[in-house]
Amino acid sequence: MQIRNADPKGRNRLRGGVLLLLFAALVLAAAVGCGKQPATETEATPPQEPVPMRLAYGKKIHYAPQIIALKQGYFDEEGLAVEAKAVQAGIQAAEALASGSADIAVMGDAPGIIAASKVPVKIVASYGGGENMHRIVAKGKRVAIQMGSSTHGGFLAFLAKHGLSTADLELVPLNPRDMPEAMITNQIDAGVGSEPWPTNIEEKVEGSYQVATLSGLGNNYPLVMLVSEPYAEEHPEAVAAALRATQKAVDFMHEHPEEAAVMISETTGVPAERERKIMDTLEWGVVLDDATVESLKQTAEFLHSQEKIGAVPDWGRVIDKSFISKTGLAR
Repeated sequence: MQIRNADPKGRNRLRGGVLLLLFAALVLAAAVGCGKQPATETEATPPQEPVPMRLAYGKKIHYAPQIIALKQGYFDEEGLAVEAKAVQAGIQAAEALASGSADIAVMGDAPGIIAASKVPVKIVASYGGGENMHRIVAKGKRVAIQMGSSTHGGFLAFLAKHGLSTADLELVPLNPRDMPEAMITNQIDAGVGSEPWPTNIEEKVEGSYQVATLSGLGNNYPLVMLVSEPYAEEHPEAVAAALRATQKAVDFMHEHPEEAAVMISETTGVPAERERKIMDTLEWGVVLDDATVESLKQTAEFLHSQEKIGAVPDWGRVIDKSFISKTGLAR
């Protein structure tokens, strides 16, 4: 059956309805396309793998920020997989860098300078220190001191400032940990050292007292963080991350000193009350300012004069402020 006289207006209405349906379908498809789509294999962003870092530090109050950063997971938060290597003293931390068994290490100024004079490392920050770090605790004139240390250099500057000389005293070379017993047995009358050694003497030797601190000498005796040059070149962001984690720990120490002292005590085995006292004696903060650099140079000149190092470090190569600049902590 043929329909010869179909209504042209009807055909137009049908065509218009079809077009409307097609337009609606296109709008719906566009809306879906703008929504969340399953990521394709090429679009998916893989999770960032933590950057390995071998850290050499000591289980002493001098390394409080590192102890707290490890306990609080601050290194993890910064995307670092830290392998912590505990050592006995700063010089062992320096040796770990030199041997290649550590990527980053923390220590006092003297071992840091010794390391920087011998192996390719970067000093990237100071995280603590202060003029009151070194103290003189005495009962008489026979003075025990660790020769060739930053304490030794500070003590000689202290004597010069006050118009004294070593001829006015009897200097006795001695390891700081042996000073209390030597004073108890009357082998020495005084001891000069950095914390915690002066506190050891005060607690163990009846009648001992603080004579002075080695302050006012233009040296803040910085505790420093060193990084091997190869690691610094390969992982600059990881170095900056370690500095941020350290500052987080310092902030925690300032905001929660009692809790921080307990954490430190758990690691060092020293009573929390004593660790809190020493915490308050020192200054904490991630910096690499002019005062810190000048302090390092002063100590380096002393170590060179005592033939503890063959030459002062090449400061232009060793001091590197670029990492602390990445953190926004530069001061």
